[in-house]
Amino acid sequence: MNFSPPTNAFFFTHILFAVFLSILTLIGSAHAEDAEVSGKAECKTCAPFERVEPTTFTMGAETQGAQMGPDELPAVEITITEPFMMAVTQVTRTQFSVFAEETGHRTRLGCWTYTQYGWAQDETADWRNPGFEQTDADPVVCVSRDDALAYIAWASERDGKSYRLPSEAEWHLASAANLPEPFWGTRYDVCDFGNVPDLTSKNKTAKAGEPCDDGALYTAPVATYQPNPNGLYDMIGNAWEWTADCWTGSYEGLPTDGSPLTVRGCAEYALRGHSWTDAPGPVRPQTRYSLSPVARQSMVSFRLAMDAPEPE
Repeated sequence: MNFSPPTNAFFFTHILFAVFLSILTLIGSAHAEDAEVSGKAECKTCAPFERVEPTTFTMGAETQGAQMGPDELPAVEITITEPFMMAVTQVTRTQFSVFAEETGHRTRLGCWTYTQYGWAQDETADWRNPGFEQTDADPVVCVSRDDALAYIAWASERDGKSYRLPSEAEWHLASAANLPEPFWGTRYDVCDFGNVPDLTSKNKTAKAGEPCDDGALYTAPVATYQPNPNGLYDMIGNAWEWTADCWTGSYEGLPTDGSPLTVRGCAEYALRGHSWTDAPGPVRPQTRYSLSPVARQSMVSFRLAMDAPEPE
């Protein structure tokens, strides 16, 4: 088979095509940089954030009230001087599954979950199988604090951000717990704002329930309910959320600048937010919970926080 030598027109055409590809590459890079600067997530599993403005507020009280525990003493005045960013939703099963697939991260089997015998450690349960059915948009549960930190390290590298767990003070402010009255108004419409122990779960997975019905017995897809005044979903209910603070059983020694309380060799860490099932008592954003950093429960998840970017 005979081949004819290439002509000048052939070379000229290929040169033009190469230049065209270079221009497209430059345009694509510029578009990606613009998207990153504007904060618009290009990946479907990247978390949107809301900015929380700094202020001074009080955590805890001087004397124990009827609905609060002794762990909410003493009162501490907190002054957060810089804005910060809080993820709009809890980390979902889809987001966590991408992390697990790409990193090979494995959580140990075993999770405290609701079994046919009641609440117990189920050695066959994990975040993929927490003892009840979930959608991919539900918050990931049965994840330890260590699992959350592993996810955060991976997501930070992927997105070029410095994600972290929020301090308990940041969580408190972001949840609108500093408002003088609950943001939902009355206990009868708390179900509009979160997946909490209600009439559906009473005597099934919880010992008590709010006098309303949120439509879910277990977890619900994130952002199903109304957002709080800071534009954040599920700050009440769905799943408890890990924070960066060491648990000491009180607010004694809590940093007044909003940074997390750190203790060398910390055995337990603080969680906030309530869940789809809880112990008797009204749902309050001020309520605290604690767990070992390696503990996994089917009512525990997490969300991301980060420092607010510098203004351009």
